[in-house]
Amino acid sequence: MMSLNYDGMPQLARVAASVGANLRVNIYQPSRTDRFTLGYGELWDGFRRLAHSTRLVATTEPVLAGVLGIPGFSGTGCGRSTVRVAPDGRILPCTYWPESRLTVGDLQTLGHAIVETAEFSAARLTPMDCEGCPCRGGCAGRRALMGGLGAPDPYCPFARGERIHLDWERATEGDLPKVGSACTTVVSAL
Repeated sequence: MMSLNYDGMPQLARVAASVGANLRVNIYQPSRTDRFTLGYGELWDGFRRLAHSTRLVATTEPVLAGVLGIPGFSGTGCGRSTVRVAPDGRILPCTYWPESRLTVGDLQTLGHAIVETAEFSAARLTPMDCEGCPCRGGCAGRRALMGGLGAPDPYCPFARGERIHLDWERATEGDLPKVGSACTTVVSAL
């Protein structure tokens, strides 16, 4: 979802449904340019439109999970259970992680202990202002890219002292590959 298409998400969900598929929605992250970055209002307008026209299959998008009060949501997999290999061979705790000194060689040497490195530890940190927040600090990659790792997620309504209500309908959950490996939302059209 980005500034160019947030208002068209329901139509994309219908196209996906027409071929028997769900729609997976990831929020655009400004890894190269912020030209397509959603404004705060655009993000929540996009999710309101989706809520009105789809059923929620699953979400690991932390600000949405926090707003919806998803039972058992414990935060993202970034820095915990995901390892990303960038095209240049860097190892990242998150697809959107801006900097990393780690390489494929480090992954081969460290194995599972890669999650104890500085990059992975930083991705697990919750900003002090976010302790106890329902979104668990939001998306660390987004924080690192947009406002600083120690700042709240820029899309977190709780950090703004706001409450957002979305009237969602749950769909039947299925086996969804990689749903826990990124901040993502999966919906099915009504």
